[in-house]
Amino acid sequence: MAMGKYSLGSKWYYAPNKVAPIIFIVLFFISGALHAWQTIKHKSWRTTILLPWAAALMITGFALREAGAYDTESLTYLIASVVLIMSGPPIYALINYMILSRILYYIPYLAPMHPGRVATTFVGLDAVCEVLIGQGAWRMAATDMTDAQRRLGKNLVTASLSLQCALFGAFGLMAAQFHRRASRANVLSQDLKIVFYVLYISATVVTIRCIYRLVEYIEGWDSHIYKNEVYFWVFEAVIMFFNTALLNLYHPGKRLPKSNSVFLARDGITERKGPGWNDERPWIVTMFDPFDIWGIVTGKDKKTQFWDMSDEELERLRAEAKRNKRPVWAGALDPFHLWGERGYLGKYLVKKPIVSSGDGVTASDSVRKEEGKNEASGDAEKV
Repeated sequence: MAMGKYSLGSKWYYAPNKVAPIIFIVLFFISGALHAWQTIKHKSWRTTILLPWAAALMITGFALREAGAYDTESLTYLIASVVLIMSGPPIYALINYMILSRILYYIPYLAPMHPGRVATTFVGLDAVCEVLIGQGAWRMAATDMTDAQRRLGKNLVTASLSLQCALFGAFGLMAAQFHRRASRANVLSQDLKIVFYVLYISATVVTIRCIYRLVEYIEGWDSHIYKNEVYFWVFEAVIMFFNTALLNLYHPGKRLPKSNSVFLARDGITERKGPGWNDERPWIVTMFDPFDIWGIVTGKDKKTQFWDMSDEELERLRAEAKRNKRPVWAGALDPFHLWGERGYLGKYLVKKPIVSSGDGVTASDSVRKEEGKNEASGDAEKV
């Protein structure tokens, strides 16, 4: 299976191999189907639902590459293939973020940051990478554009890949720090250890691929790497298939809890069910302060520490969380939860009725006094 060499008139610079895309279409299709089956089997929707999607992006990209191999003068096939294949690996990275987030939900008392913020912070930055790649890859691949336009595309992709490498580095450090804490606390089961090892290997594979692309785009479209197809098949196709096969062989959905509400007690054995680790701060605040530094300074973060509560307290919190749970339609119409009695803006617009009782005491004062009496009587009954 010879790799393509320089071909006159080809938008790819070479004659793309016609056999390799078919092989990888089949391999990624099998892998994607297995991912979908295991996600359904293990009910790991929130953690691994994007695995089939990542495979689908790669499959579509290889299919367009195959079409381009028979029409090497078509710029459309080249651009679409490059954009789709380059969009797949960041999705695999995103899945790694979600896996770590689920582990932090499971062992919350050792988490370096709110588990939900792992997903939103890294995924938000990853989305920026996707936009930069989408805007840059097609410009650089478009051989009919001016050198200035292609340089802009090169700079956009380089910026995206540099940001991805920085994200992978920060992610790896966070995972390693948490892993060390959990090992010292002796709360890691064999399943969790396997998940961590797979996570490290997967993150390393995606990072190697990212470095390859970074070198390719820094050197430019006239470089040896860019004009030789063999590098693409080794450092993009083969290495990413290894990644997806690894995640199939050691599927995280099999080894992680099915719900964010399930957490491990400090004894490292008992599994308990809590209310879930919610973050009541406005979403914009969580983006700029993912570690809740302000909450740590003021002590407000103590309110979220449900893992040391009794079973009765956890039951009460679960019931309260169930009452306050927003319906699906409300989440769709108001995704940032701005309005309503508990909305970030709406709660300040709700007016409490103030009715004077004639002696200068308002109705709200009376309610507070009555609540105080009820609490006092309740304490007296306990005595």
